[in-house]
Amino acid sequence: MSPLVQRQEQQWNPQPKRETKTVKQKVFNGGITKGEKLIYFAALAAVVFGLYLVISNYASMYIVNHQIQQTESDIAQQASINQGLELQVKELSDPDRILAEAEAMGMELRVEDVRSIHD
Repeated sequence: MSPLVQRQEQQWNPQPKRETKTVKQKVFNGGITKGEKLIYFAALAAVVFGLYLVISNYASMYIVNHQIQQTESDIAQQASINQGLELQVKELSDPDRILAEAEAMGMELRVEDVRSIHD
């Protein structure tokens, strides 16, 4: 065949050129996806918030319990002070002591002016 004939055949029967395209496919290699990261972060935030609530609740209970104990201690101390004052009132209201104090101030006891009151 002559070169001219070959050229004409090639023009009449053109072979389609094959174009190869490279397609890149993402292959999952077992890493953590963005959605999973978001879910893990949300779960971690919920757990931390829950722990914060529990710890703050225990702290509040501790503070209130401490205040209750302090108040009970103050009440017991005030009760002992009250008992001591009641004892002083009984000692100071003793009729013999009142008579002795009155005589020390220069007063005299006149029996006819004394009135006895009974409950």
